[in-house]
Amino acid sequence: MESQKNANQNENLTLLIWKLAIGSALSWELSKLFGSDHPYLAPLSVILTIQSTMDKTVSLSIKRVIGTVIGISVTVLIARYFSVTGWNLGLLILFGCYIAKYLKFDKKVLHQVALTILFVFIFEHKTKHYAIDRMRDTLIGVLVAGIIQLIWVRLISRKRDQLK
Repeated sequence: MESQKNANQNENLTLLIWKLAIGSALSWELSKLFGSDHPYLAPLSVILTIQSTMDKTVSLSIKRVIGTVIGISVTVLIARYFSVTGWNLGLLILFGCYIAKYLKFDKKVLHQVALTILFVFIFEHKTKHYAIDRMRDTLIGVLVAGIIQLIWVRLISRKRDQLK
């Protein structure tokens, strides 16, 4: 019994490794194809959103996109009037997270809001197009994660049907 459980866990880890590797490579290349100067953002979304089930992946992907939209909106609308300091970063995160809380989103969305504000606030002052790359690459990453999950679910379902 314990041996079977360990074998299943090992198989699940192996599948996760393959999903992360394939998803990261594919999303990076798609991001570059669509003109990103920050292609690492797409694999970041794959890595952060791919979960053990399709439902969990979709749920986390939606939360990541919502948090990214809120974080980009707050930062792009307000941050240009702020210099880059820790206090200003804290104020932006406070404001952005309270917007998400007011809209009744959970803590996973709050984390995405805070991460997005951090990176967009810092990098937008340097490159002026980071926010666009962040949004596009987040969408690419979560779509790739979902597609990979869908393919894996279909392959596993087919494999189980063949074993019956």
